[in-house]
Amino acid sequence: MGHSAGANQDGRRLLRGGTMRCRMCGIEYAGDHDCAGIAPVLIPEEMKPPPDGICPGYYLLMALHVARLDGVAIRRVSRDPDALFYGAVFSGISAAIIFLVTALPKMLMREGATGGTIFWGLLLGLVFVCLYSSVVALVQIGIGHFIARWFLGGTGAFFAVLRPALLGWFVNCLTPIPVVGLLAAAVAWTVVLMMILEEVDGLGRLEASLISLGINAIFLALVYLLPH
Repeated sequence: MGHSAGANQDGRRLLRGGTMRCRMCGIEYAGDHDCAGIAPVLIPEEMKPPPDGICPGYYLLMALHVARLDGVAIRRVSRDPDALFYGAVFSGISAAIIFLVTALPKMLMREGATGGTIFWGLLLGLVFVCLYSSVVALVQIGIGHFIARWFLGGTGAFFAVLRPALLGWFVNCLTPIPVVGLLAAAVAWTVVLMMILEEVDGLGRLEASLISLGINAIFLALVYLLPH
């Protein structure tokens, strides 16, 4: 039904500049207005759908936001099924980068190294590192979510926690930094996992911190102790 701009007794409000705002749907207009009688639904930022099609750039941006501890981004990707695939791909690439940076120089300088031994060493090493990193990440995330869900009243689902966690796993690329890299990566991953447990599982900051810190401290201790 059309509204005339000359009257405001039928659910309209006169604004500055002579425009009108319909009290039924909230639309601002000048002149006639066909009102559907329904206010537009405002979608929160975290509920907006991801772009259509293949969009690695978008998920790379989301990964950076997760690493920056952006709660909105964490909640948003936790509801996005495609984030699981991109998170797995980004984590695999990150694990490969860590391996190449740490292992390739040693392979090249090894006495008697040939093109064939370097190729097969890299191939087998990449497969092992990707599988090993995947298992460790899944165990860490799974234990954290299990404790949050079954002992502390967490409300999130496992895959909702897993999606942002895999996107944020790339912070472990700090590992190859000499001397402090392993510790820096552990601290960064601890903080990211803490924020995810807080935002997705609904834990308090102290509870999420203790879970994440405890899990990563155990794994870091194993890394230092197992070679000896």
